[in-house]
Amino acid sequence: MQNSSTPLTPSQEAALGLVMQGADGDETITHETATDLLAAGGFERPEAWDLLEQLLLKGYIDESTDELRLTG
Repeated sequence: MQNSSTPLTPSQEAALGLVMQGADGDETITHETATDLLAAGGFERPEAWDLLEQLLLKGYIDESTDELRLTG
């Protein structure tokens, strides 16, 4: 997934890949599940939280009340 106006760092790319793989075809995933997936993938929980926030800010995921929606 590439968006030239909002490029991802290697860590952000890895995080997005883990979340997309963990979502397993689902369009939405809870914030807690996404954080757990990133932690299981080797990121510390605070770093996982920051990476999800960066993906939100760059438009690769959207946030609703209790879920994250994958936009790519």
